[in-house]
Amino acid sequence: MAIAPASHTAASRRISAADQRHAVFAVGTHLVGVPCEIVQEMFLLKDVRRPTGMTAFQRGVAVLRGRALPALDLRLCLGMAAATDETEQLVTMLGEREQDHRNWLAELEASVAEQRAFKLTTDPRRCKFGLWYFTFQTDDPVVRGELARFEKPHAEIHAVAVQVAGLMKEGKSSEAKQLLAATRSGLLAELISDFARVKEAIVAQRREIGIVLTLGGRDVVLAVDRAEAVADLTAVEAEEDPVRQGTLRPEFVSGLARWKAHEQPVLVLDVKRLAQEAGTVRPG
Repeated sequence: MAIAPASHTAASRRISAADQRHAVFAVGTHLVGVPCEIVQEMFLLKDVRRPTGMTAFQRGVAVLRGRALPALDLRLCLGMAAATDETEQLVTMLGEREQDHRNWLAELEASVAEQRAFKLTTDPRRCKFGLWYFTFQTDDPVVRGELARFEKPHAEIHAVAVQVAGLMKEGKSSEAKQLLAATRSGLLAELISDFARVKEAIVAQRREIGIVLTLGGRDVVLAVDRAEAVADLTAVEAEEDPVRQGTLRPEFVSGLARWKAHEQPVLVLDVKRLAQEAGTVRPG
């Protein structure tokens, strides 16, 4: 999405809360909006220098074409984990699920060697990875494509336990052991390779967008996950808005608004509060 530089004529359209043209961005599962008139440009946010003494919400200082601009992390402003922390947590979790399947096959091998029942799950939707896999959603087509590779080998490796149980019931322990050996060098190796690829893709595709906003007479960078659209928002009626009613008190949100493209409400950012926070960042 391309956003044109702010126009002075936009000032004549200013009205409170929402009910005006907004730039809509995504931060995690949230949609957020800011008036188009304060948006200057967007760019791929790379390394941000973080001087000492920053508050929790402050990302530090971003450099854009030689200009040092104060940067705020919108995820932190909204009480979410930082993007880098979220990526690390996801990669760590996938590493744990990979180890689960190594352990799963080792236990299946042990049950055959010791002539005892195998008690771990044979349902690919019931293991910890399956419970996560079939509910996880991502807008990144690369990560989504890598994850799609899992479904077939993951289902097949769990089905091996059923095949092994059938062979053992028929007294064919030798055939069961051969099947397990083939599974270790085949399906398990494929799964391990898939885990490695998706972890690499998640790290490689982790990109943040820097939004340059004019706040309180100065340019400030706001770190978001992705740009969605330029849209007309409609303010939620005051009696239906938990932010304006005071029952929900997000520090950097002034109210909720509706965007016809989504059922999900848009969080309208409190630009005065953002400007206040950015004003304490010293680029020098």
